[in-house]
Amino acid sequence: MNNKLRIISGKYKSRLINIPGKSNLRPSKAFIRETLFNVIDISLCSSSLDLFSGSGILSFEAISRGVKSATLIEKDIDLVSSIKSNISILDIKGAIVVKSMVNKFLSSHDRGSYDIIFIDPPYKTSLLDETFQLLKNKNYLENNKYLYYEKSKKDKGEYEKYFNESHNIIKDLCIGDVSYTILINKNYEN
Repeated sequence: MNNKLRIISGKYKSRLINIPGKSNLRPSKAFIRETLFNVIDISLCSSSLDLFSGSGILSFEAISRGVKSATLIEKDIDLVSSIKSNISILDIKGAIVVKSMVNKFLSSHDRGSYDIIFIDPPYKTSLLDETFQLLKNKNYLENNKYLYYEKSKKDKGEYEKYFNESHNIIKDLCIGDVSYTILINKNYEN
């Protein structure tokens, strides 16, 4: 069974993407995407890295609004196929889907410079902590402009230690059981 998500704004506004009906998939809600892209200055961003990309909706929204290149990391073969299919249907250029565990990708690739990094790991795991640790240790945060991460509202992890030297929190909000945080690199603040 397939579900659909609507792209909110930009070049692909109102276009639908298909997503597999998987119980472990939690696409970012439209309200959260709207808030995210109203807060960040997308004109500063030409590239994005989407970790645990799932449906790929964050990358599709970023591309629709002007990001030139998006790298999506996802380990689930069904989700990888779905993302690739949506890229083809929308005729998107500049999007690369990598079938990989996030930790393997971050450990084995030369640090790219990504203007926006989206992090939305499965809940009730240590993946958010491990991912921030790798991003910091591998210097992904140095030239990055924006960070975005989602977690369960019940997750009381202390993640600030990974980014408090490089980034400031712009928004830290909750809706339902989702907590989401938007950060800006201190070098890009006005």
